[in-house]
Amino acid sequence: MDFWLSLPALVKVISAFGLILLLTRTKVPLSGALLVGGIILGLMTGMTWAGIAATLVRAFVEAQTLSLALIVGLILIMSRLMNDSGQLDRLVASFAGAVRSVRVSSMVMPALIGLLPMPGGALFSAPMVEAASRGTNLNPELKAMINYWFRHIWEYWWPLYPGFVLAVSLLGVEPWSFMAFQSPLTLVSVLGGTWFIIRLVPRTGPAGKNGPLRTEKGWTEFGREARPIIILVLTIPAVALVKRVAGLALPPLTAVFLGLGLCLVIVLWQNHITAARAARSILDKSLPPMLLLVFGIMGFKGILVESRVVAEIQTEMAAFGIPPVLIIVLLPFLSGFITGIAIGFVGSSFPLVVPLFAQHQGLDFLAYGSMAFTFGFMGMMLSPVHLCFMFSSDYFSASLLKSYRYLAGPVSMVLAAALFSFSLARWVL
Repeated sequence: MDFWLSLPALVKVISAFGLILLLTRTKVPLSGALLVGGIILGLMTGMTWAGIAATLVRAFVEAQTLSLALIVGLILIMSRLMNDSGQLDRLVASFAGAVRSVRVSSMVMPALIGLLPMPGGALFSAPMVEAASRGTNLNPELKAMINYWFRHIWEYWWPLYPGFVLAVSLLGVEPWSFMAFQSPLTLVSVLGGTWFIIRLVPRTGPAGKNGPLRTEKGWTEFGREARPIIILVLTIPAVALVKRVAGLALPPLTAVFLGLGLCLVIVLWQNHITAARAARSILDKSLPPMLLLVFGIMGFKGILVESRVVAEIQTEMAAFGIPPVLIIVLLPFLSGFITGIAIGFVGSSFPLVVPLFAQHQGLDFLAYGSMAFTFGFMGMMLSPVHLCFMFSSDYFSASLLKSYRYLAGPVSMVLAAALFSFSLARWVL
């Protein structure tokens, strides 16, 4: 054990992630693999068995974990109801009737849900991607990455995401200026995803052959079938506006819960679903594994925080005399990879990297902040503990390792764009 304790923190984290990936390859459930990886990491960082147990218990019962589990449960139940009632098929068929393209249908569905800052939202769009690509013989990894990548094309600048809001706060800049600087990355993300992922999808298929729908009729039917999702999308900013105007101190996830509740009611009403049918969806066998996965993720995250391994990595990098610009990109990237959540990499790395470029002003300062955020975001997108990555892989029974071949291209393209915009901004100045 002394040998493991003496290793650099980065080696310990890489070893833990390697163990998690190895366990998933041997058919161990992701929830179990995360807990085992977290326990091993805790032991390697000097935590006692009692300390690990206490950390896991606290992580399991904290409000964030329970709220996340409830949200995931509601998403699964609603998705099951929409699927069993045929609404998902009608939604996809109506959109396909309007655009006549499997490719467009497959990418637009997760992008639409991506407007929602909703934990586990990939679960909501996964059945839509499945329906849109039905009959095309796409492999599980490709379908999972369509759902995963296009679910996250807005988060670079969309002001409803907590990670973006926290970044703006820590940078001390006007939200609109950071939004303007970051927004082109959404276009780059779409282009990268289209070239490296969507290009592998057939142009047309069964989803585009749903009868002689006219374009106008297709859009009308799509609007009707998308009504629950539209209500869900509109509820979140509406609650935020009411909260601001009325000065209400509502819990952070109030808007998400209210939106999901309204969405669920509309689904039940629109499809005339009886109590018995609703009960079957609640008792569906796919629900417990996903809920266990939430607890596995939060338990692993709790050990990461308690062990202070991220802070050790940051100290080690500084001790080796790494240039500031490398620290500015590597710390957020590693934090994103380790935590798998935007607010996690922003909260853990920005307080340390922002002072490294605080002497810069205006566009120069925004360029540094944008580069730090984008590298952290891409680290998060590559993280095997990213909630949407695991949910998408689990839903489509896809291999985590094989999925990376579809991520490498678009991630590299976004990082190249971030470096280009940084260099351009510095050159202009």
